[in-house]
Amino acid sequence: MIRAAAGLAIAAVAMTATAARADDDGFIGRPRVRLEVDDCPAPPSVTKAELEARFTDHYDRGLVLYLQGDYGGSIDEWIAAYCLIPLPTVLKDIGQAHDRSVRYELAIAYFERFVIATEDAVARATVSARIQVLSRQASTVRVATDPPNAKITVRNAQQAVAYATANTDDVLSLPAGSYTMQVELPNYEPVEQPLTIGIGEPYSYSFRLQPRRGRLRINTVPGDARILVDDRLVGQGSFDGELDLGPHKIAVEQPGWLPTQQTIEVREVGTAEASIALARPPSTARWMAIGGATAYGLYAGVSIGSLVDTSDDGSTAAATGLAGLVVGGIGGYLLIPEDIHHGTASLLLTATATGAIGGFEAGLALSDDSSVLTSTALGGSVAGATIAVLAARQGEIGEGQAAIVNSGVLWGTVSGLLFTQVFAGSDRTDLALTSAGSGLGLITGVVLAKRYGISRKRVIYIDLAGTAGLVAGLAVQNGAQSSSTGTSASDESRSHFTLAGMAIGLGLGVYLTRNLDAPVLRLQPTVTPVRDRAGGRGLVVGLGGAL
Repeated sequence: MIRAAAGLAIAAVAMTATAARADDDGFIGRPRVRLEVDDCPAPPSVTKAELEARFTDHYDRGLVLYLQGDYGGSIDEWIAAYCLIPLPTVLKDIGQAHDRSVRYELAIAYFERFVIATEDAVARATVSARIQVLSRQASTVRVATDPPNAKITVRNAQQAVAYATANTDDVLSLPAGSYTMQVELPNYEPVEQPLTIGIGEPYSYSFRLQPRRGRLRINTVPGDARILVDDRLVGQGSFDGELDLGPHKIAVEQPGWLPTQQTIEVREVGTAEASIALARPPSTARWMAIGGATAYGLYAGVSIGSLVDTSDDGSTAAATGLAGLVVGGIGGYLLIPEDIHHGTASLLLTATATGAIGGFEAGLALSDDSSVLTSTALGGSVAGATIAVLAARQGEIGEGQAAIVNSGVLWGTVSGLLFTQVFAGSDRTDLALTSAGSGLGLITGVVLAKRYGISRKRVIYIDLAGTAGLVAGLAVQNGAQSSSTGTSASDESRSHFTLAGMAIGLGLGVYLTRNLDAPVLRLQPTVTPVRDRAGGRGLVVGLGGAL
């Protein structure tokens, strides 16, 4: 309990102070802390009464400040009082003010001085108990890192004693002592920080972690493409340099080529390498599709006009044909997308034409009336176009796939026509054979397009080989027939030779073009600037490229 002691005798004070000075070599093994009262000036040369009055004045003012909550001010006043008359109880009062200020180390130091200096056994026991309580007060340590969420490990001389994650609510609670704090984050340099922790104090630390670095090497095709790493331009054609460890976004771009992006992991061991080849943008077939839509509009308009036209001059068919032409052109321009591929456009045109032919053939099988033929042909074209649109909605159709379907329809129809010469039946038989050939060709083309991915160029070569075989078979038949009999070849014989030549030509075309779509390695010289770990520079000359 704080109380004034101005009435004590100077002699008793001096004797107590002498005992304190003789006994305060330490307290329970703790090293002595130098305090403000150790640097007191010499007492003024005044009378005993004046000295006691000054002591009382400082002490009472400190007591008022203490009760008002101004602990710092009370400490200053009590130190001034103690320097005038060194009463042990003032040490306890100063320690209590430090205790209230949560400055536990200073509080303990003053309490220990009081225990050494006082002769009051009860007060000594009470204050010693308080010292034990304060000595067990742990300090709190908070850690923030940039980047965040680093792993924090605190070790004493023997082992790890605490763990936390930076930038979270994790708070390290440590008793007073000396420690080593380690800050770790993947792909960043670790940090070791010595800690000297006091009693019951808050500590805060912040660290800006330095990233570890690795090596990245990139070559591009074409050789002058721009290379961007994490949206930063680093070179053209090639890059060889150090980057922070971890994933990096690599972008390669060049006018006239399709840009590409990928993520590359840079590691501490070894060099991350990448060869990036850009692709040419696919050519668009929009205007071809618009032209087809315009032609189909004209066809549909004329067909509809002929069905409703009751006059003999055909004016209605001409008017509806012109309207269909305009509607087809404008509709195609507005509805056909900019990036439609050749494969999709080609399939749309082929399917529409095949549907019209199939409808016309079906009409011939039913009737010889022109209205029926026009109606079935128009309906077949709509059905073919609808099927093609539905197929295109399932995914983009490749040029090679469309070419296979077109080729199947072509050679199926040719085969059907040739078989009409072989069987020499009625008109309906010829019609059935032709329709069957077209249908089988269409089915075969669709099946092959689903199973094989080949280029349009290869399909064209195969078609040329089939055409050459067809012509060669016809020439061989004509030559053999003329030399043996001196007469012209019959239609049946000519068809046999033509079919055989066509089949052989198609087979040879497939075999001879088997490696046409194989990737070709394109190489070009590369010159890459490099730098070693010691800072030296040089050039690496080699060949680079892609399939």
